[in-house]
Amino acid sequence: MGHAQPVGAKPERQQAPQAAGLADLVNRLAQELAEARRALAAATQKLGTTSRTLEGRTQELTEAKAALALLLATLDSTTEGILAMGYFGRAMHYNTRFIEMWGISADKLATLNDGALMAMQMSLVKDPARFLAHVEARKANPDTEQFIMIELTDGRIFECHVMPQRVRGKRVGSVTSFRDVTETQRLGRVISALEAEMPREVAEAKASAY
Repeated sequence: MGHAQPVGAKPERQQAPQAAGLADLVNRLAQELAEARRALAAATQKLGTTSRTLEGRTQELTEAKAALALLLATLDSTTEGILAMGYFGRAMHYNTRFIEMWGISADKLATLNDGALMAMQMSLVKDPARFLAHVEARKANPDTEQFIMIELTDGRIFECHVMPQRVRGKRVGSVTSFRDVTETQRLGRVISALEAEMPREVAEAKASAY
């Protein structure tokens, strides 16, 4: 006699596909979980690398700011007026002595650019045409070192030295130094006049000085 099947029980052929489908679902979820863990590990590693890179860049920026502050302090400690001009974007940097020598007021610094500075200098020099010719020659020969004596209308005399500025061999701008040589030039003229009037006495004075 055959065994009676319990009421409500499903045949074994229906339970097998259900079990197989559940196993597939479990396997798929396990694979997705494994992929999610690998993605999380990769993201964590990338975040750590990014964090270390950011820390390194922050340190570099801090060091660069310190170096710039030292450079600016060094420029302000010199007795020469320094003007640095960039060829790209016409960036302008100057020290305190440069502002003092050319009498640039504080209210004009915010809008100071190449054109405004040129106009200001032209109004102060004794020979504007000669000064303009020097500027044009500098623009025409940017790789050449230049030297000029500039006389101002107030009697002062500036020694001007223009040097090309290069970074890794590539020209990026120029650095111009201005030195007030008014007293030196005055003494030179006095000595020249004395040499013309009393050559022997001046020669003896020079010999005794050495």
